[in-house]
Amino acid sequence: MGTECSTGRTKRQPDSQHRDGFQQGMIEAGLAQATRGVYLREFDRFEAKLDRKTGGTAAVRDARRYLSRMKESGASESRYANASAALRFFFEKVRGVPWQPLSPLRMRMCEDMMLRHFSPKTQSSYVRSVIGLARYYGRSPDQIGEEEIRRYFVHLTCERKLARPTITIALCGIKFFYEVTLGRDWSLTGVPVPKRQKKLPVVLTVEEVRKILRCVHVVRHRACLTLIYACGLRLSEGCKLTVRDIDRARGLLHVTGKGSKDRYVPLPPVVLPLLEECWRSHRNPTWLFPWVGRGAARGRASQDHVPIKTVQQAFREALKESGVSKKVSVHSLRHGYATHLLEKNVRLQQIQHWLGHSSPKTTTIYAHVTEPITQEATQTVHRLMDGLIQGG
Repeated sequence: MGTECSTGRTKRQPDSQHRDGFQQGMIEAGLAQATRGVYLREFDRFEAKLDRKTGGTAAVRDARRYLSRMKESGASESRYANASAALRFFFEKVRGVPWQPLSPLRMRMCEDMMLRHFSPKTQSSYVRSVIGLARYYGRSPDQIGEEEIRRYFVHLTCERKLARPTITIALCGIKFFYEVTLGRDWSLTGVPVPKRQKKLPVVLTVEEVRKILRCVHVVRHRACLTLIYACGLRLSEGCKLTVRDIDRARGLLHVTGKGSKDRYVPLPPVVLPLLEECWRSHRNPTWLFPWVGRGAARGRASQDHVPIKTVQQAFREALKESGVSKKVSVHSLRHGYATHLLEKNVRLQQIQHWLGHSSPKTTTIYAHVTEPITQEATQTVHRLMDGLIQGG
C-alpha cells in the first residue's frame, strides 16, 4: 500500500496479458525491434491515461479521445503518427476490434445480436460474414439484392471451395442481418443450408487418455485437461471454470455451457487432489485455471482465465510425447467421456444431460462408436449368417 501511495498509482493495474499479446503480435508481424519499442512505449502512455480501464477493456473511442487530446496538447506529428499506428495495431491485430467507427447499420446489427444474448464469438463471426459480402460487391450490404447474395454463395462454394462449416457460418450471419436487422424475406434468395456432413468422431481408449494426460507436465494444464475428460467438458467450458463452480459437499461441478445454459455434472473425487495442487500453485481468488504471465509473476492475481490456445498447445505436445497416433484434439476427451460412459451402460439420456446437449440426436452419435455395443451387434450378424454359403 505504501508503494502505491508513494508512486501515485491508482488501484488499476496495467494489463500485462494484452501487453504481452501486443509484443507477440508485433513480432509475428515482423516489425523491427525499434518500431516495437516505440509502439510499446506509446501503448504504455495510453494505458497510463485511462481512468478505471486497461488496454484490454478500453474502447476505440477511448483511443481516439486520447489521440485528440494528444494533438491538442501540441504533440509532434511524428509522435502522433506513432501513437495512432500503435493503437490501431493493438486494437485490430491483438484484440480484433475494428479501428474504424461503427456505421449505424453495423451498430443496429450488433444491438440485435446483443438483445438475443449471442456470445461475443458469434457476434464477431456474424459481423465478419456481412463484411465479407459487402467487400465482395464493394458497397453497403443493405444495397445488395437477393440474386447477388445467391451468386456470392456460389462464389464461396464453387470458386473458393470453402469448407461446409465456414459457409454455414457465413450463411447464418448474412441471413440474420437480412431477416432481423433489415426485416427482409430470406427465402427470396434461394440459398439452401449446406448439407451436414455425417462424420463419426475419433475416440480414444481409456488407456490412451491416461497416456496423454500423463505427458502433460505443467500442473495447471494437466488439471484442466484432466477435468475436461473427467466431466465431459467443452474446451471453453473447462478454461472458464471458477473456484466457486466446485461444489465439494455435493460432489458436483457447475458448468456454464453454450448459450449461457447451466448444468451440473458429477465431479469425481479422484481429481480433487490435482485441482487442489493446481490452485495452490497460483491461489487465484476467481479462476480455477487463470492466465499466467508477467502480472502473475509479479504477485498480482490474473484477471482472465487460461487462454484456450495455451491448453490446445499443451494437449498437442502431450499427444506427440505419448506416442498415440490417432488424429485427435482436446475435444476428443469429451468424445471419450461420452463413449466410455455408454460402454459402462450409463443411460443415453443421462449422458445427454451431462454433456449439455439440447437434442438427443446429438448424443446418439456415440452409440455408433461404442465398442462393446458394436462388437455384440457384429457377433449377432456373424451368427445369423452362419451356414449361408455351403458347399455342393
